[in-house]
Amino acid sequence: MVNFYFKRLINYFFAIALTLIIPVCFIANHLTSSSSYHNTNSSSNSITAAAPVAACTLTDATVSQCASSMVLNVDPGYTNYLWSTGATSNSITVTTSGTYWWETVRYDEDAVVNGNFENSGNVYAGFTSSYTKNTSSLVAEGTYAVLKDAHSEHSAFATFNDHTKNDGTGHMMVVNGASTANVTVWTEAINVQANTTYVFSVWGTSVTPASPGILNFSINGSLLGNITLNSTIGVWQNFTVRWSSGSSTTATIGIVNQNTAASGNDFALDDITFAPVCRKNITVNLYPNPAKPIITN
Repeated sequence: MVNFYFKRLINYFFAIALTLIIPVCFIANHLTSSSSYHNTNSSSNSITAAAPVAACTLTDATVSQCASSMVLNVDPGYTNYLWSTGATSNSITVTTSGTYWWETVRYDEDAVVNGNFENSGNVYAGFTSSYTKNTSSLVAEGTYAVLKDAHSEHSAFATFNDHTKNDGTGHMMVVNGASTANVTVWTEAINVQANTTYVFSVWGTSVTPASPGILNFSINGSLLGNITLNSTIGVWQNFTVRWSSGSSTTATIGIVNQNTAASGNDFALDDITFAPVCRKNITVNLYPNPAKPIITN
């Protein structure tokens, strides 16, 4: 008799617990602090955004659901992504509560003017140089020109394609390296947002095999890094680095060649970009469904 009443008492408490848990799960499944996220497929627990957003106006979100896993998707309208997990796909599946993020580099918001040297009105627009522009000959050291074919202004320079179009019709900045140190090859001042991360990227190649250029990159006078170009002609090399603006509202980007050899030391630049990085934080609350109690008499 004691065992009978004890079992009934246990079953009673299980039933009470179940009635409390079900409303909690219902609330969790419909709880979100951001209208940009909603559950579009309850069977797969997929969370997606409602609409594209402008550059760097991604809104953080909190999503909660009664489940042991959840699929998080990037907002639509973006073409490159990196998740806090290291994934580069447009969605990830998470199995634990916590804060996750994804970020994108907004190359469509590239701040460099004419970084690919393809400005239809003026291929020299946007940048300045302490080298001498010479549109007829690059035989002298410390000269440059924006060209489709490096060989057209120097018989020792090779013929190869630019990096942007790679079909013989695109332009690149061709440089005969100066024999004086610390001469700025390319510079541009750009307005930036404070407390924002940017990605700076540039492509370079040698135009003669002898004594390749040694390119230093800086922003606001602070060195970002450098590359020594390959001696193989026409093999484009990339330099990419992240830079945080902090309180700065201007970024003056500088490219300097530290090789001062008079013989050789000739190179080309192309596809110089400076684009903001936008990040979205997603706080996930998972409430796994409890096992259903077995009620017995």
